[in-house]
Amino acid sequence: SHVNYFVMATSFDSYIRRIDYFSTLHPDSPKTEIVLNRLFLHVSKLFNDSQNNHLSPYGLNNTSWGTLIMIYSTEDNALNPCELSHAVVSSRTNMTRLSDELVQKGWIERRHSSEDRRRVVLSLTGEGRKLIESILSSQWAYLRELWSTFEPQELAQLEALLTKLLLHLDAAKPEGTT
Repeated sequence: SHVNYFVMATSFDSYIRRIDYFSTLHPDSPKTEIVLNRLFLHVSKLFNDSQNNHLSPYGLNNTSWGTLIMIYSTEDNALNPCELSHAVVSSRTNMTRLSDELVQKGWIERRHSSEDRRRVVLSLTGEGRKLIESILSSQWAYLRELWSTFEPQELAQLEALLTKLLLHLDAAKPEGTT
């Protein structure tokens, strides 16, 4: 049986009621694992929606912010699109669309790599750097508030557990996938 942390009503209650019923039909089902899987996806969607709401006044969403931050966090503020799509866990097709949008807004530019002129890199413009730096303190406050429900040791434990799950999932990926 699953641990019921939901003393107050949550947006997950509907799922819990149904999985409780499902478990009566299939008592041998891995109920805890089913709940954890769905809970992880549910929380991830709520987190993404919350982040998008926070960033929307700046003309950004979670993916565009992550893209800008990955470029900003690279020593020369430039990344090739393939590395960038891997860093933000986005398809190359979506990265092309997103890059087009960020170029159009004047926050990044495409240029040829200084090491290999056949390669294109995406680099921050001065406007892109200004945008990021104008948002950082608001983003930090948002993240601190979002995670304030946890004690520091709980945050460390959650990070360790998610990293353990990530390592397991990475090891289970078929070769050649990202």
